[in-house]
Amino acid sequence: MDIPQWQITLGWIETCNCNYGCPCNFNGYPTDGYCQSLVGIPIKSGHYGAVVLDGVNVVFAASWPGAIHQGGGRARLYISEDASSAQRDAVVNIFSGQAGGSGPFALFAQTITHFDPPVFARVEVHVDGRRSRFEVPGACKAELEAFTNPVSGDEQDIQVHMPQGFIFRTALAARTKVMKLLGLGPLSFEHSGKNAFFAEVNYAGP
Repeated sequence: MDIPQWQITLGWIETCNCNYGCPCNFNGYPTDGYCQSLVGIPIKSGHYGAVVLDGVNVVFAASWPGAIHQGGGRARLYISEDASSAQRDAVVNIFSGQAGGSGPFALFAQTITHFDPPVFARVEVHVDGRRSRFEVPGACKAELEAFTNPVSGDEQDIQVHMPQGFIFRTALAARTKVMKLLGLGPLSFEHSGKNAFFAEVNYAGP
C-alpha cells in the first residue's frame, strides 16, 4: 500500500479497567491481568495526503486477554457517520496501524489478532479536560470526572508525566464516572469508577 504523509492533532480521552494511574504505564501489566479500553478521539486538525481530517470523531474499543504486549487482542473503530469515503479510508488506515508513523496505532496493531469491521455511526464527543465525555448512542459511553480532595472537596490537579511515552507525554489523570461498551464477547464490558486520562497529542507518518 502506497502510504501518503499524514499528520493529526487530537484529543485523547482514555478509559480502561485498571486502577487509577493504570499500572500498564509503570510495569506493563494491568490491574486485573487483562486490558479493556475505550478511547474517545476527536481529531482537531489533520490530513492524510490531500484528505483533510478536521472534525472527524473516532472511538477506539479494544480488549486483550492479558497485558497488551502479550497480544491476542480484539479491536473495533467507531467513526463519524458524516465522514466522507476518503476520510473513512484514511482514518481506518491510520487507526488500524496500516499507515505506520508515530503514536500507538502501529504498535497496537501488532498485538491485535482480530480487528472488527469499522462501524460508521454518530460519535458524540465533548472535550473538557477531566470532565470530557464521549458516546456512540446505543453502543458505548464514557464520562470522566476529576479526583477531589476528601476533606475540602476541591478538584485535584493530578498529572502523569511520561517523557518517553508513545501515547502521550503528559496527561491529566481522572476517573470514569461512566464507562461501558455494549456488545458480545470480549468487546462488551463496563468499568465505571476506574482509570482515565485526558491528553492532547500529535502523531504523524510515515
